[in-house]
Amino acid sequence: MLNIVELREMSGDRLREMLENAREEMFNLRFQRASARLENYARLRQVRREIAQLETVLHARQLAKEAAAQEPEIAQALAGKEWKATARFQYEDSAWHVRFTDKEDNDIATAVVNLNRKRPRGRKQRLLKEPPRLVVKHEVLG
Repeated sequence: MLNIVELREMSGDRLREMLENAREEMFNLRFQRASARLENYARLRQVRREIAQLETVLHARQLAKEAAAQEPEIAQALAGKEWKATARFQYEDSAWHVRFTDKEDNDIATAVVNLNRKRPRGRKQRLLKEPPRLVVKHEVLG
């Protein structure tokens, strides 16, 4: 299995394909275990870990895109347009760089999103404190 650095650099389509394959393998391993034909029980744990890593990377990308799209200036620039977003993790900044483009692939906006900001835990803390700004910096281009 690839490490987390390699997974973060892959395209979303490739990650979804790998996730589908891992889930299929997990189904087959469970079927083999139920029919007492499984020889390598450690493979169950490995595949379960692969699935968790793939889902984590895909979920973090989705959270970064959503956080960037909720930034007021970016939301205003995206309003009424067809757009798509791509997110890549930059290790120098320890943050996700999100790029918004229109259907002709022209840049609309960019944002740097840090998902590691401390967020309030529990309902009481969420009500008392305002949520942290996950978007570190942003730029509206077009």
